[in-house]
Amino acid sequence: MSGVRARGVVAAAGLVYLLGLGILLIAPLRIVRYHDRFWLFTGRGLGLGWTAGRERALDAAVNAAVFMPLGFLGHRWWRAGSPPSWATAGVTLTLICLVAAGVELVQIFLPWRSASVADVLSDAMGAVAGAGLDALFAHIALRSRPYEQ
Repeated sequence: MSGVRARGVVAAAGLVYLLGLGILLIAPLRIVRYHDRFWLFTGRGLGLGWTAGRERALDAAVNAAVFMPLGFLGHRWWRAGSPPSWATAGVTLTLICLVAAGVELVQIFLPWRSASVADVLSDAMGAVAGAGLDALFAHIALRSRPYEQ
């Protein structure tokens, strides 16, 4: 696949993911019922009960996991086939942090959602992990290429 076409595919995948993420983070979802079922399952099946600390840890893990693909796709798109650099990682992470902060800002005005700086930090950690995975895969791919003279 050519570099321009690959970049277009990555951009399209990123935009579709971002659209789905926007719907997920802003739409009024009945997630409380699923949280109750999760804690009921972990309490009975695994012996873990609900605590406020565990609830915050689960929320942080979910936020990081949701933003990890965005970090991966964003970094892959910004580096456009070139080797990863601090510049591509910096631009990617800055833009994703702005998106995360924007989502939280919108959630301030939605009565069915709650905004949190901790969510932005969790989102940023997920984006860092995703961009790091892309950089790792790029380095592995570069090292596996045969030496050319």
